[in-house]
Amino acid sequence: MFASLLYAGHEFADREAIVAPGRVTRWGELASLAEHADDRLKSHAARRVAIRLAPDGPTFAALAALDRHRADVFLFDAAGDLDDARRLAADLKLAAMVSSRDDATYEIEELPEAAPGSGASTVTILTSGTAGRPKAARHTWERLMRPVRRTPAAPPRWLLSYRPHLYAGLQVTLQCWVNGGTLAVPGRTDEPVAIARLMLESRVEFASATPSYWRRLLLFAPHDILTRVPLAQITLGGEAVDQQVLDALRQCFPQARIVHIYATTELGRCFSVTDGQAGFPTQFLDRPSPDGISLRIDEGELLVRSTNAMRGYDALASEGQSADDWFRTGDLVEVVGDRVCFVGRKSDMINVGGNKVHPLEVERVVRQVPGVSDVRVFGKSSSIAGQLVVCELVIDRAADRAQVELAVAQRCSAELNPYQRPRMVKVVERVDLAPSGKKIRSEPR
Repeated sequence: MFASLLYAGHEFADREAIVAPGRVTRWGELASLAEHADDRLKSHAARRVAIRLAPDGPTFAALAALDRHRADVFLFDAAGDLDDARRLAADLKLAAMVSSRDDATYEIEELPEAAPGSGASTVTILTSGTAGRPKAARHTWERLMRPVRRTPAAPPRWLLSYRPHLYAGLQVTLQCWVNGGTLAVPGRTDEPVAIARLMLESRVEFASATPSYWRRLLLFAPHDILTRVPLAQITLGGEAVDQQVLDALRQCFPQARIVHIYATTELGRCFSVTDGQAGFPTQFLDRPSPDGISLRIDEGELLVRSTNAMRGYDALASEGQSADDWFRTGDLVEVVGDRVCFVGRKSDMINVGGNKVHPLEVERVVRQVPGVSDVRVFGKSSSIAGQLVVCELVIDRAADRAQVELAVAQRCSAELNPYQRPRMVKVVERVDLAPSGKKIRSEPR
């Protein structure tokens, strides 16, 4: 199914398919690249193959060719460590690993111990954002395409903020290209100023990113550039969405429709919220959605049953729960009135002397202090308490640092329990994000 998108590119050959700094790939070129990759990769039909996926024409073309030859593809990050990729590929008993070169040719590394492929053109996405070995969620192109909507409007222009090997990045690519659109792809290390300029110059109309990514753009990109980007829709996903970032986006882009999407690598797209409020309505718990998505809460954790879910974890990967029935998402929620609010991830909780601290709750309190532009809360190992709460602050350049730090301490003292209060506060220039665009919760090494 993915192959058909690229091979059809000759029908609108002159239209832009990918716009990146210093490089434009048109649909006709993308189709030709897919035909070249088809010949190069046909010997890997029906095999288990890793592809180090970068957001460029040659690697997308290779993905299309492998789909056409019904290979079982495993999506690796082209920017990741090559030795780590080789080790994981060996653990998964893959037959080969495909990487693209700058000259649009391919490096194909054969691997010695390959398990047999299914011949069903599956797509395995590795989970992100957790410690240890990633889980390998096995999808089909049919399941991945299921949430994609065909639109009768002009070909859309999308920002690709996510890495393309992740579920979110793949969904943005599919949504754009099913409708013959254009992907605007920032450089991997581009700063917010460069990203905003690319959005403006590429006339981006649709942009999907994590709340942390959006917050960084709002903080560090020039306001006069952002407000001229012709955004028709803003999508947030991957993290809990707080009211502050929703309101800031509404103020900066009053013309844009704002959508919060809840999706996971294992479950696919589950639901969306468009009312401008954090969380989701409790009525979502009452009955399955028209798409067949069911939600419920068990001991404070959100459980989901999804028709967009993976087929299962790869048999040679680390074990995980089945997605065939109710899937424990690891997202903790609470009901407040007629709203279900996200309070954090189970894996992110900080254990302070046996007391559980949700970083999002501490961040919510700190973010209310005038002069605080951004905040990250995480746990630091302690021989006495198990963990201590650490807080990183980004302070508005126009604010007085000493006054802001004092106000943060006073607000935390007034609104948080003693075990929730940060024991270490550090002022930083910016909050670090993971390659997935999410806030890093682990202790710095």
